[in-house]
Amino acid sequence: ITFVLRFLASYGWYLVGASAAVLYAAHKLSPRFERWRQAREDAAYHKDPDVALARMAAIQEARERQQRLLEEASARALREQKEREERKRAEMAERLKKLEENGGHRLGAGAGDDYLPLSGGASTSSYRPPKRSACSRGGCGG
Repeated sequence: ITFVLRFLASYGWYLVGASAAVLYAAHKLSPRFERWRQAREDAAYHKDPDVALARMAAIQEARERQQRLLEEASARALREQKEREERKRAEMAERLKKLEENGGHRLGAGAGDDYLPLSGGASTSSYRPPKRSACSRGGCGG
């Protein structure tokens, strides 16, 4: 452990610099390597047309599989949406049925017959109008 710590203390910055150089070189050289690999594959396709046909068949099969999965997901989503709409309709029908059984719903039905919401005479009212002052007409500023 002491050897490793001494080595890092002595050559740590060199290791950091070398790592940065390697990462920079890899970043710059990867597109060239990719082009070289693609050119090599293209040359293999030109030499052997069966490889190209096999690749095209694989691509077509993958597209068909993706299309099939998309259609299944779309059908499933449509089915779920219809089920949700059907549940909503059933809930609304049930609510309407309950309202008809209870005689309907009126505003203020649960508060009693003496409930007048606009009367303002209730003792539970906590609203008080603001005080009038001379400042509202501009008399305070001088």
